[in-house]
Amino acid sequence: MARTSKLPSPLLALQSSGMVTAIGNSTPQTIASWVAEARRTRRILVNGFADPFTIADCNTVTSNLAGLDRLEAMLASAVAEALDGAFEVDPIESAECLEILVAPVWLDNQACNQLNELLTTWICPYTAWSNKPRTRLVVKAGSTGCWMALEHAYQALLSNPALNHVLIAAVDSQCEPTVLQAAASEGFLLRKGNAQGYVAGEAAGCLILQRANDINDVPAGGFALHRPALVKAPLRLWPGNEYADPTPLTQVLFGALQACAMDAIHISHLESDMDGSEWRAQLESTALDRVIFNKTTALPQWRPATLFGQPGNASGIIYWLLLTMLHQNQIERINTVLNWSIEPSGEIAACVLERSPH
Repeated sequence: MARTSKLPSPLLALQSSGMVTAIGNSTPQTIASWVAEARRTRRILVNGFADPFTIADCNTVTSNLAGLDRLEAMLASAVAEALDGAFEVDPIESAECLEILVAPVWLDNQACNQLNELLTTWICPYTAWSNKPRTRLVVKAGSTGCWMALEHAYQALLSNPALNHVLIAAVDSQCEPTVLQAAASEGFLLRKGNAQGYVAGEAAGCLILQRANDINDVPAGGFALHRPALVKAPLRLWPGNEYADPTPLTQVLFGALQACAMDAIHISHLESDMDGSEWRAQLESTALDRVIFNKTTALPQWRPATLFGQPGNASGIIYWLLLTMLHQNQIERINTVLNWSIEPSGEIAACVLERSPH
């Protein structure tokens, strides 16, 4: 079926990446564990609670670390992996680069500035990148943070013809001791008597994107991320809102399809931060009925949060990379993926990941 309009242009194609998750200290380790459905959760006690909470932490990397040190341990590895696999020489000498750091909302401004300085330190040895004209943007966000960063990247791409590469680096930890304590006290975490809660996770990811004219310019086997759709729901979605309105999610899913000139029939896979909670299931089922299943049959849906827990702002990069790696390793044939994230406070974001037609 033909696209609803001409191919979107310009486009951001995935070039190189790295990640650290609860099930792997690198992209290959994470993919191997993901395919094997390996669960590396553990249970820990939180002050004031008799029963332990289940968390999905990067224990081999973050053990005994807290605050900025915890974030640094994860993100440094993800950035190095992405830059090790990036270009050696950009053929466009005047090309510019944009760097976007997605920091946790719980990180104070001083620590956020320090993390920003650390990112510069990690990038400097990679002269093919660091010698280019570069700008830096810092975004503090929750689980929709990578989609927010992607929107900033598209705004820059459309306004600056010289921009050729974008680096998005994201790190977050819901397992940070102070964050975990606060989440437990506020009733956010999964435990006995709170089946609607989530498993706290943590992760870091780094993604390098390159400008392409449209999807036909993306090399065979490669993928591109289309411009995202984002919205803030007028009311908190959970907890305390038993009958959350699915309209904002419906709008975001429609918006993501419109951004890539696709209809439901063009989508091969779905991917979300569904973790088994009833409030997410209610929102998803209604929105998908309105956007997808009134036009096509049921589609395979991937739910990474069932293994990773909720890792915060790194979710987007992790979700995008999982499916590209499944395809590149010939585990699953992926064509187009409609993916989204829902923050309990009401932020919702979605986009489409598309494989090259070649």
